[in-house]
Amino acid sequence: MMTICTFNTRTLASEATIEDLMVQARKIRCDVIGLTETRRHRPLNATFDTGEELFGTCDSRGVGGVGVLVNTNLAMNIDSFELLTTRIGRLRLRRCGSMPALTVFVAYAPTSSYDEDEIEAFYMDLEKFYREDHTFYKVIVGDFNAKIGPRRTPEELHIGTHGLQWNEQGERLSEFIMTTRTIHGNSQFQKPTSLRWTWESPGGEYHNEIDHIIVNRRYCLTDVGVVPKFYTGSDHRLLRARFFFSRKGEKAAKYKKRSPKPTINWDLFTTLAGFWEDTVVDNIDEEYERLIQHLRDSAKKAEGLRTTKRRLSHETLELIRQRGAARAAGNYQLTSELARRCREAIKEDLKERRAAVLAEAAEAGRSIRNTRRDFANRKTKMTALRRPDGTITSSRRVMEKVIYDFYSDLFDSHVHLPPCHLREDEYVIPSVLPSEVRHAIKSVKNRTAPGPDRIRPEHLKNLPTALVNTLARLFTRYLSECKVPSQWKTSRTVLLYKKGDPQDIGNYRPICLLSVVYKLFTRVILNRIERTLDEGQPCEQAGFRKGFSTIDHIHTVTRLIEVSREYKMPLCLTFIDLKKAFDTVETEAVLEALGNQGVPTQYIRIFRELYSNFTTRISPFYDDITIDVRRGVRQGDTVSPKLFTATLEDVMRRLEWDNMGVRVDGRLLHHLRFADDIVLITPSISQAERMLADFDDACGKIGLQLNLTKTMFMRNGWVPDAPFSLNGTTISECSSYVYLGREVNMMNDLAPELGRRKRAAWGAYKSIEDVVKKTKNIRLRAHLFNTTVLPALTYASETWALRKQDENAVSVIERSIERVMLGMTRLTQVRAGIRSSTLRQQSKIRDAAVYAKSSKIRWAGHVMRLNDHRWTRAVSDWTPRNVKRTTGRPPTRWSDFFTKSFKERYDALRVSRTNRTHLTTLARYQCNQGIGTKFESRRSNRKEEGDKRSQVHTYCSPLCYSFSSRKNNINMMIAVSDRRLVYWRPMYVLNCIPIRSAKDKESRRIKEDKKCAGLSSRVVWQDLQDFIEECGNEDPK
Repeated sequence: MMTICTFNTRTLASEATIEDLMVQARKIRCDVIGLTETRRHRPLNATFDTGEELFGTCDSRGVGGVGVLVNTNLAMNIDSFELLTTRIGRLRLRRCGSMPALTVFVAYAPTSSYDEDEIEAFYMDLEKFYREDHTFYKVIVGDFNAKIGPRRTPEELHIGTHGLQWNEQGERLSEFIMTTRTIHGNSQFQKPTSLRWTWESPGGEYHNEIDHIIVNRRYCLTDVGVVPKFYTGSDHRLLRARFFFSRKGEKAAKYKKRSPKPTINWDLFTTLAGFWEDTVVDNIDEEYERLIQHLRDSAKKAEGLRTTKRRLSHETLELIRQRGAARAAGNYQLTSELARRCREAIKEDLKERRAAVLAEAAEAGRSIRNTRRDFANRKTKMTALRRPDGTITSSRRVMEKVIYDFYSDLFDSHVHLPPCHLREDEYVIPSVLPSEVRHAIKSVKNRTAPGPDRIRPEHLKNLPTALVNTLARLFTRYLSECKVPSQWKTSRTVLLYKKGDPQDIGNYRPICLLSVVYKLFTRVILNRIERTLDEGQPCEQAGFRKGFSTIDHIHTVTRLIEVSREYKMPLCLTFIDLKKAFDTVETEAVLEALGNQGVPTQYIRIFRELYSNFTTRISPFYDDITIDVRRGVRQGDTVSPKLFTATLEDVMRRLEWDNMGVRVDGRLLHHLRFADDIVLITPSISQAERMLADFDDACGKIGLQLNLTKTMFMRNGWVPDAPFSLNGTTISECSSYVYLGREVNMMNDLAPELGRRKRAAWGAYKSIEDVVKKTKNIRLRAHLFNTTVLPALTYASETWALRKQDENAVSVIERSIERVMLGMTRLTQVRAGIRSSTLRQQSKIRDAAVYAKSSKIRWAGHVMRLNDHRWTRAVSDWTPRNVKRTTGRPPTRWSDFFTKSFKERYDALRVSRTNRTHLTTLARYQCNQGIGTKFESRRSNRKEEGDKRSQVHTYCSPLCYSFSSRKNNINMMIAVSDRRLVYWRPMYVLNCIPIRSAKDKESRRIKEDKKCAGLSSRVVWQDLQDFIEECGNEDPK
């Protein structure tokens, strides 16, 4: 027995209407419900936790639309759902056991208010699609806005003898039924009038039968009737047809309804897992399976039912019950009112429940993203894929074939590399200690997806000591014998959509779900060889390294652009994109790279064993697709990033780029790497073209390929225009490029990047909006903003060359989000006369502009402390020596912020005008008395007397003196021009000029820095006064 229904939802555009539909659908028996007038703006393909699948099509205007809801027991039979037009959809079910293959057309016909041409086009399209489908069983359901009465003539055999009345639209539908040689199901069965109508007018004055079910095989149809108790507030009633397919065969495999995820008592699990007897088994696979089975059994015994709160409140459920009772009683006014209240109550319940769950997680310090993912009761699946010939398919069977062909080719080796020669070394791998296992377990992240064995990280983190010792013994055995369990040779792969066209299979990232115990084993190995691999990486590689981040390379690139613009130096940046880099690198190339970087041979042998005869299973829908993996490093394995960067470094060492790139303080910078994100840095296009060709040739030898459609270059105005191509393909030129998350351009303009930061900040705020509006805790609200929105708004602010207008732009973005947090608009704020500073006191959030400046200061301090010769420090101190800067004020530099900050900081401590005049008078007086001669004569006396309080270090000239007071730790220089004091300065404050003869050039520098003197004169004045008194001169008044 199978039931197929049709229902006009009136709308399916909100979460509340979907929830209401699911609540009602779970109360009745139905296998497929054809949905019409969904009015969605976005397509929907959702799989609920309980197994149902919901498809909904979209219309840009939000008009019409069709969909289908498939029950749990038929979800495995779905072949495809296609949107043929905005009014016609097609669901194909494949044969499974006793249920034959079936096609269900869902149609929503135009109303009588539409033009005759549009109505005729609808029926022509429906007839065309019906005839093109060659399935043996076909059913057409939907809202046809047509009334068909009983049979009027003996020739109308396609119409039954029961019905209400006819209209003009009914005549057109009857013509379609007769043309396609189908049967009108509604009129085949006698029903009372109260159980026949499917639509009622407002107020219940008129009732019509305008929803219909049409079949092509009369003998399989057993009943057609409405279900009065199914009610969601629509003015239509659900129409249900029952089918009985007599084909004999095996009973269909039913998709079991999913039960709620259980919860595990981890204390009980640890106790049960402690009853473990560690025995050595000769067979590695049996020994490992025995351990895993013990963990499964312990977890099963420690399981408990998870108490999940209802998504709808008891009040809302009572309203739904009252709505159904009022409709059954015929009270139309009350029914309409209750329907409206139900919609509002469901919407409010979902909103309140979501906000409460997220607020609870935020207050407990749990991840809001994970909590939101757990709250969602459905997941999306791919609906269609593009074949290699360019055609689109929505058949699940064909999509599985497309996936198999694509990944079989992706994971297949295309470059023949001979097995790498492993050197024989005398290194003896030490046994794995339980402490190593414990340390590796601590680094495993919680809430990650399990592998095929269904063991989760939480199981490992609650292991008793006995099992930790067993794991250490097993890992030692695997390393010494270079053998691993066969269970580690297979994995599950999930396809995560990245961006771009969702119908392109290349826009999905394959994530390998490996056994957690396997990843624990590779983590132990990585902890041992990580230092060796990091020492083999140059400063150009910043990916997956401790102490490095994306900011390193962003800062380097932006400083290069800044200096080249100020000094009018040619600069060309080529951004390289690799096709599926992690999935296509050859395994033998990886092993050879490990050997070249000094990894012990025994570890290389174990990696070879792990990567040999490996298979993965992809389950896009319900059937598994098994694919052999012959190359690539596994995305999801902890050691994979290090293996890839080691292989890429081995390739880079073979390139002869010693004379390429841009010279920075005597060193040539020709490229930067962050894992597989590579940028070439050259002074000309021709040099970039040659370097790109060399890199492409070297990558081809290890299986890597360049994605020339995404590889781009960017040049400034001092690079001559020239053709740029690779293997006959022209490389695209761009005016800006998003590099490591920040948009860079040759003008170093921050406005486009601030636009991206604005969108990111609002997106981050939307992720916490429910919690922010729900909670009354001001500190929690400010904490969520500071940890979610602020990092998104100020990403890479360490590299910003902020101008005043940029600071204002950042502040404007923050204040707009702040007003929304506080439930206020700009107009309300202006009318109430509330200042932004008052709002800041209420919100307690951090100021974004100040936060950006603080981040920049912290980053500058970090850069200045670097001593590993990385390019971040080199470009920060870089001033081109062989290029003279043109006259005029340069654009805002990255370092201008610090110069301005220091000036503002010491303005309050600057010498007053009175003291400056007094010092000048004093110097003029002492110069007239020949103080310069006494400086020179007293120097030898001070050395002989050993006076450590004050000492003349250098006598530069009659016009320039160096003075040092060790007592106050002050270095000071006095420059006298024309017997007058021109300048004095504390040397430790601004890193003063070296003490040497005060020639014209030096005097100019002194005069230019005259306004930057920044220390109180009181200390210096006392030292100078003491020195003069020692020279035997009177203090001038």
